[in-house]
Amino acid sequence: MAEAKDWREKLFFILTGVRLHAKEYFLRLSGFWGRYRYCLSFPTIPEGLKAEKELKGFKAVSIPIPDEIFQGCGVGILVKDEEELERLLKHFKERGILVSGVFKREGKGFVEVKR
Repeated sequence: MAEAKDWREKLFFILTGVRLHAKEYFLRLSGFWGRYRYCLSFPTIPEGLKAEKELKGFKAVSIPIPDEIFQGCGVGILVKDEEELERLLKHFKERGILVSGVFKREGKGFVEVKR
């Protein structure tokens, strides 16, 4: 978990994690999980949350970083297809949002795409 400054920030991180995990469980249980071909990772939780605020108008959804990519805390963004991925990466770059990794779905997991 990111280092919290006080109890309010710690509570915020916990509630954010609960919200993101609920979205992930819904996607997996509903069968929508497999419709997303790419996942983005971010260097920090705050950077991922900043990216999450920019998703309106994109075929993408925020989740906790999948265990197939990293077994720890973090924010991931699932993206439907390559065209949407390119559009979203350009959008993030224009807004100064740092992306630490791009992963493509292969079978039941994800493999990092070298960019």
